[in-house]
Amino acid sequence: MINFPNTISGLSRAETALYRRLLRRLMHKRQRNRTRSAYYDGRNELRDIGYALPPIAKDIEIVVGWPEKAVEELATRVVLDGLTGIAGAQLADTVRDLMDENDLIQTAHSVHADSFVHSCTFVAVLQGDPDAGEPEAIIQEFTADTATGEWDKRGKRLSSALLFDTDDEYEHATIMYLMSYESTIVAIHEGNAWHVIERIDNGSDRIPCELFAFKPDAKRPFGRSRISRTVMSLTDSAVRTFLRSEMQAELYSVPPRYFLGVTEDMFKDDDGNLIPKWKLMLDQALTLPADPATGEKPEVGQFSQYSFQPHVEQLRQTATMFASHTSLPPDAMGVLTDNPSSADAIDKASKDLCLLAENCQRWYAKPWQRIIERAQQVAGPDGQASPVACQWRNPATPSRAAAADAAVKLVSAGILPAESDVTYDMLDLTDSQRQTLRAEQARARAQNAIAQLKAQPSEEAADEPEATTGTPQGTRTALGQGAPELSEQS
Repeated sequence: MINFPNTISGLSRAETALYRRLLRRLMHKRQRNRTRSAYYDGRNELRDIGYALPPIAKDIEIVVGWPEKAVEELATRVVLDGLTGIAGAQLADTVRDLMDENDLIQTAHSVHADSFVHSCTFVAVLQGDPDAGEPEAIIQEFTADTATGEWDKRGKRLSSALLFDTDDEYEHATIMYLMSYESTIVAIHEGNAWHVIERIDNGSDRIPCELFAFKPDAKRPFGRSRISRTVMSLTDSAVRTFLRSEMQAELYSVPPRYFLGVTEDMFKDDDGNLIPKWKLMLDQALTLPADPATGEKPEVGQFSQYSFQPHVEQLRQTATMFASHTSLPPDAMGVLTDNPSSADAIDKASKDLCLLAENCQRWYAKPWQRIIERAQQVAGPDGQASPVACQWRNPATPSRAAAADAAVKLVSAGILPAESDVTYDMLDLTDSQRQTLRAEQARARAQNAIAQLKAQPSEEAADEPEATTGTPQGTRTALGQGAPELSEQS
């Protein structure tokens, strides 16, 4: 567990008050964030309700990956494919460099998934050190278990943020960033103490950090976690069901027996030790002597075999409730039915998930645009930034044939131009594919222009015999018309 410092040398009184206020907020939410991370990683502890499981069950590890499924199913539909210019403008080379240097596509996937787990995550723009091989502007994510902030309701933005950078093992904090409207304070851990090493003037009405919140509203601007209390409760129920079925599976193939008229001495081996119960249950042939005192023969009976059906039905009901709460199709939960789901049924089950993914695109579009614009100001020599727009993948994931058919119909009807970005969005083309198409279109236009220039001299040569008869065309026409008059006079 990461230990955060209580005091940092070099902070003023006001900065210390801000730091401690944000640190209390971070520690207050820390335990809940750790619990959700445990469910996402499949490390949640068994919650025994007291009477259904024996004590030995606590040593059995059962992992149910439903929380991870709920997060990943939505994250695969909220995909940032790239960035485009505004109103048909070309994307600046600075933006392309920022995307490549910061691996923005992969970073965006991590940001979206972490916001689903913890309800929110933070992305900051930091100044890099080119001499150390870093880019001019660094776009870095800070998860909610290592970062927090204060929300400005009037300005609809973060008014301050506390961010901790950690080592690769995620065990020790190494760098601290304290951001406010005025400046960004950088502190590091050296020896046994923390101290400030740099102050950077923000020079803007926004701090260089953006909040990515899932399902934000006026009451909870930092969003809500997709791993909600309902998700955790249903997961606990599924774990208990799996555990009961695993314990019953040990005896599922062996029907229970009962014995009448036996004594304990009849179940001892030659050395006088009691024969284990599991061996008695698995013995194919069981021999028991008669009682020497009474001469009565023992009676062996058998109960009906246990059935797995109650566990299967309970697990199916739990999975159905989980799928309904998370807007997942039942097939994604591993619930099998006698009649497979049709294509229309699958589309209907995924409709709510697609609508939720479209809302996520709206929630995350503005923060990404501000992050890229801020990174341009940090990386650019003149501090200027060109506006950009996010390019999202269609959350419905239609087939290539269906998308192409819809695009062809709109282009044929004259509603969309063939080379429009909207048409490319409908075809679900990636940013690299769009760049290739635009380069080929520019090459084709250049070749057409060259062909037209080559055709002009040939056209002028075709008109040249008429122009080289010695007299203008108008003079020839007048002479031709006056020739009969000359012959009459002669």
